[in-house]
Amino acid sequence: MQTWVSVFIVVASVAIVVQVVLLAVFYTMFLRLAGTLNRIATNVETKVTPILDRADRLLAESEGQFREIVSDARETVALARATGQRFDRLLDEAADRLRQQIIRADRMVTGALEAIEDSGTELRRSVIEPMRTATAFVRGVRAGVDFFRGRSRAPERRRDTQDEGLFI
Repeated sequence: MQTWVSVFIVVASVAIVVQVVLLAVFYTMFLRLAGTLNRIATNVETKVTPILDRADRLLAESEGQFREIVSDARETVALARATGQRFDRLLDEAADRLRQQIIRADRMVTGALEAIEDSGTELRRSVIEPMRTATAFVRGVRAGVDFFRGRSRAPERRRDTQDEGLFI
C-alpha cells in the first residue's frame, strides 16, 4: 500500500509541476498579449485623437450654424402652419360664399321659372282661351251663315286622319 501512496505522490507532484509550467507559459503569453494590445491601443489612440479633436472643433464651430438652422426651420414651420390656417379659413369663406351664391342663383332661377310658368298660364288664360272662344264663335257664325245660304256643309275629314285611328 506504501508503494501506491508513493506512486500517487509522484504522480501528484508531476501534475503540480506540469500545472506550474503551464501557468508560467500562460502568464508569459498574457504578458505578450497585453503588450501587443497596449501598442494597438496606443496606435489607435494616436490616430483617433486628432480625428476626435477635429470633430470636436467642427461641432464647436458649427454649433451656432446648427442653432440658426434649427431656428430657421422652426420659423419656417410656424409660418407654414399660419399660412395653412389662413388658407383653410380662406377656403371656408369661399365655400360659404359660393354656397350663398348658389342658393341665391337657385332662388332666382326658381323665381324666373315660376314667373315664366305664371306668364304662360296668364297668356293661356288671357289670350289663347279667348282666341279659341273667338274662333269657335266665328266658326259658329260661318256655319250659321252657310246654313242660311243653303250650303250646309259638314266638315270634311281628311282621309289620312281617318286611317290613323286604324293603324296599330
